Amino acid sequence: MAIVKMNKFNLLSFEEKRSSLLNILQDFNYVHFNDLEISEDESYLNEVKNETKLNAIDESLDKLNYSIETVNKFAEEEKFDLKRLDLDKVYKTASNFDFNLIYDELLKLVKEREGLVDKKQIVSQKIEDLKPWKDIDTNLNSLYDSKRLYIETGSISSQFYDTLKKTLVEKHLDESLIYRYSEADKLSYIVAMASLEDEEEFKEILREFGFVRIKVKSEGSVQESLKKLESDRKTIDTDIEKLEANIADFSKYLEDFYLYESYLKNERKKEASAEFFLKTKSMDVIEGYLPAGMTERFKKDLEEVLMDNYILDIKEASKDDPLVPIILENNKIVEPYESVVETYALPRYNEFDPSLLVAIFYTIFTGFMIGDLGYGLLGVIATLTALKIKDFPKSTEKMIKLFLGISLSACVFGFIFGSVFGGIIDVPFGWIDTQNDINTLIIISLIIGGAALFIALGMKAYMYIRDGRPMDAVYDVLFWYMAVGGPIYYILSNNKIGLYLMGIGMVGIVLFAGRDAKSIGGRFGSGLYDLYGITSWVGDFVSFLRLMALVLSGGFVAYAVNVIVKMLFDGGIGGIIGGIIVFVVFQLFNMFLSYLSAYVHSLRLIYVEMFNKFYEGGGVKFREMLEDTKEIIINRGERK
Repeated sequence: MAIVKMNKFNLLSFEEKRSSLLNILQDFNYVHFNDLEISEDESYLNEVKNETKLNAIDESLDKLNYSIETVNKFAEEEKFDLKRLDLDKVYKTASNFDFNLIYDELLKLVKEREGLVDKKQIVSQKIEDLKPWKDIDTNLNSLYDSKRLYIETGSISSQFYDTLKKTLVEKHLDESLIYRYSEADKLSYIVAMASLEDEEEFKEILREFGFVRIKVKSEGSVQESLKKLESDRKTIDTDIEKLEANIADFSKYLEDFYLYESYLKNERKKEASAEFFLKTKSMDVIEGYLPAGMTERFKKDLEEVLMDNYILDIKEASKDDPLVPIILENNKIVEPYESVVETYALPRYNEFDPSLLVAIFYTIFTGFMIGDLGYGLLGVIATLTALKIKDFPKSTEKMIKLFLGISLSACVFGFIFGSVFGGIIDVPFGWIDTQNDINTLIIISLIIGGAALFIALGMKAYMYIRDGRPMDAVYDVLFWYMAVGGPIYYILSNNKIGLYLMGIGMVGIVLFAGRDAKSIGGRFGSGLYDLYGITSWVGDFVSFLRLMALVLSGGFVAYAVNVIVKMLFDGGIGGIIGGIIVFVVFQLFNMFLSYLSAYVHSLRLIYVEMFNKFYEGGGVKFREMLEDTKEIIINRGERK
């Protein structure tokens, strides 16, 4: 339950050994490089650039991602169990895998399929163009070229069709004719014919009615062309299906693809690490950090690769160095709560790991807010089942275990409140009735909130004392305990000692909170401003009433569902079935909302109300040299 102690190192090694050095350090893994910059008086140094290798790896990753997406698109989705492999196994397997050859074959099939898809679209468009004329059983090309008649095909709005026919009669164009072959989307597809003598007048009338000329492209009769095109489309569909089956067959390489992905990402991580270095004409200049307990192994690995041709300086990392990377180290119970800390901010190296404090209070907050034994038991069963039947990445596993802790807490508070799915079952236990003991819930919420706030403030005193600054603990912590705790003690005991304590605390805050100010006026003003912050304590205490509010809201919703279910159960077999459905669906939905609300609002109580009393954060996350993927976890050596 601490921050792993770090050592800082500076290393000089020959550039020709860079590749071997990166290999051994990646296998070592627990080394964090500083991104070195060149100062004005270091003109003899240059930055290490690795763009060529990185671009080549990125190109391979793009090809690989495209291959995986393409195969998954056409193959039945396969579930691959998470694999844990040694880095050496990943590299050896990847070196024997000819990805480029497989990619070229896959790309050839994809392009061939795309060509057929384009061809099918063209054929389909031709079919759509000919469909309005499907009843024409003659070759229109011969009619278009007629020397005796003017013949045209096209479309007009259906609303004008009858009017057009009437107009031709009124104009005495007795040798003119329009015939509608089909109608679709309020358009009439017509064949228009007229004698050559009436051609110009006929064409003018057609224009007036919005006639749109459509050239029917058909070799032979339209019916024959449609049959041929339909046959061609079926043939294309068959060819496309064969190609898609061939593409789907590449799913046999998916496992190799995922392993190759792990190789590429770790290779990129390794090559990108070199860009943190600086170099002279022949030497690499490297600076970074490693866990103090791994120093001897680090030296041994360097000696194995570099022999005696290097210069190494290792010293204990400074507490106040803002660049020291952070690794949190906790037992299996507290470890899942590291994700809560990391979501806000990692501690700085001169702070302490708040994971244990978060584990205690976050578990209490969430369990109180859910407050139902039935919901808690379902959560326990779901999380334990998930952990039992499937192997998860570390981050996912930690999140599931976090919800396991939340569910166990919900069981405890559900037992205290005597609530099982909102009271659907009468139980012989339960000391607090959430539907009636509102005042009790308010008092408990404020007690929990007060304990959380005072303990969080106490952590600030701990850090001052740890760092050899006991008087700062008096000025910034003890006086606040007196200023805030005094009136609470007075209200509870009606003893004036509480008022005296409050007065002493407030005077102490005014006199010493601004002790770093250079002038007396500045010191006094800063102290008064700091004392004004006492108003935030009132808001912090009130915020903890959300514990009571959320357990009440979840309980009342569950109770309402139960009332509806009991009413339905009085309606015979149909009512019983409906009641069961309503109970399952809405209780699960309320459980989801209860967990979600507890998760979110507990984060607020931790981050806003507690952390602002002692925690600044802003630590740098330790950057390992190994990278996991969704399918492959790289085995790490023990960190000692």
